[in-house]
Parts: sequence; C-alpha cells; structure tokens
Amino acid sequence: MRSIFLLFLALAFTAYSCGGSSEASGEATTSTDAPTAAENAADEAPAPAEAAAPAPAEMARQSAPPATGPFEERLTAGPVTFIVESPNASSNYFTLNTEGMSVRNEETKMEVDGAVVRAQLADLNQDSYPEVYIFTRSDSGTEEVYAFASYRNRSYGQIYMAEAENAANQRGREGVETFELTETALLQKFAASQSGQRTGDTQTVTYALKQGETSYRLEPVE
Repeated sequence: MRSIFLLFLALAFTAYSCGGSSEASGEATTSTDAPTAAENAADEAPAPAEAAAPAPAEMARQSAPPATGPFEERLTAGPVTFIVESPNASSNYFTLNTEGMSVRNEETKMEVDGAVVRAQLADLNQDSYPEVYIFTRSDSGTEEVYAFASYRNRSYGQIYMAEAENAANQRGREGVETFELTETALLQKFAASQSGQRTGDTQTVTYALKQGETSYRLEPVE
C-alpha cells in the first residue's frame, strides 16, 4: 500500500513539473514577441522629413552664366610688347599700351560693346612686324575684333576693317559671329540661312592684311 502511495505521489510531482515548465516557456515566448513601450512609440512617431538634397556643384557651375573679370595680357614679339587691359565693366573699354617702339609708345583707349575675351599677336602679311588683335564678346556671344599694326617697330596704328561687299559673302548672314586667326588670314564665321531659316551651316569670310595709303587694312578675299 505504501508503494502504491509513493507511485501516485511521484506521478503527481512529474505532472506538476511539466505543466510549470510549459507555462514558463509560454510566458517567455509571449515576453519576446510583445513589442516594448519604446518600440510602440517609435513605430507611432512620424518619420522626420528628409532634407532637400543640394544641387551638385558641377551642375550649378554649368547653369550659372560665366563671370567675366578684368582682362590683362602682355604680348611680346621681338623688342616690342603690347599691353592690353580692360575692366570688363558695364560701360566697357580697353587700353592698349606698347613698350619697345623706337619712336613713340603711347596709349590707345577705346570704348567697346561687350567684354574683352582674348588678345593675340599675328603677322598676317609676313613682313616680320607684328599686329595685335583684340576680341570682344557681347552677351549674345557675337564677337568683334579691334586690330593694330606695328609700323616697323617705330610706332603703331589701328587697322581698318573693310566690310565684305561680295553678295555671296553677305547672303544669309545672321546669328552669332566669331573670329579666328590663321597664319595669314583673319576668318569671320557666322551661321548661314536660306529663306529666313538657318541651315546649320557655317559661312566664312576670309580677310587678308593689305597696305593702304596711310594705314593697314583688313580686306575680304573675294
């Protein structure tokens, strides 16, 4: 009888132990899966607005108009130096000075439309005495040129630029004009048009440097 009592007691203890372990296990699972109060608050809080991304620096530089600062260039050929300066201000001008002329070094000042963008030396007539070409550019991109020639390195004077009178050169001339120097010529380029519509072609007028009665001239080559 005592053995039977002990057997029942052992079975009851075993059953109680399994039930407690199961409950403990269930409580642990519940505790793990349930979100904490901090997590609930984080889920309910609105997401912060994203800051607007700044535009890339390179794109900003490309979209902004190029700034034109003061211009200064010293150009030397043999004993002679041409000095070109411009403030590139709203009411613009440039000054041209020389060093090394054997008779007269004097300043020339000229008012211009647009900004001075470059100055170059050349010897278009191949007489071993330099000319200086000063290029300006308007807001639309159209260029103009101002040229000066050395008179045997004794003094210098402005070069007159004749208009291209040939009808073939003038036909369909419109749009932005640009200039380019070669070894023996000045090229004037502009967009060509036909019946008022641009064709996409570029038309070119070639100017050669000629000796006039009192000064040099840039004349179109027909």
